[in-house]
Amino acid sequence: MGIFDRRRERDNEKMDSPLWQKAYIPSYSFITDDHGSPSAAFGLSEGIATRLLKKPREFYEETDRFTLILISATENKILGYVPYEKAMKIAEKFQIDETRDEILIRPLSYTDLQEFLAAK
Repeated sequence: MGIFDRRRERDNEKMDSPLWQKAYIPSYSFITDDHGSPSAAFGLSEGIATRLLKKPREFYEETDRFTLILISATENKILGYVPYEKAMKIAEKFQIDETRDEILIRPLSYTDLQEFLAAK
């Protein structure tokens, strides 16, 4: 059983909702910071409802460092990187629903993404 199967199983109560069905589920990529330390990075794109794990360490055991990559459709580029734990505190403001394991973030504007960078 894969990671997405486990997540779907746990979120069963939300599966009937079009909000959850259509929301983007980001997978991770490994990146390294300026000091060469690896981090699992998840993308958060402008204009797309996104499901984010509350505790990614429970699903991804390869690392204990997590980052959120902020992607702008307006500028067609990566705006920056925010440590996942800090990003989750900001994401609560944009949360429209949640399950035990995930929060659902409404589609964000360019200005909303800037709030994440300001708190960095």
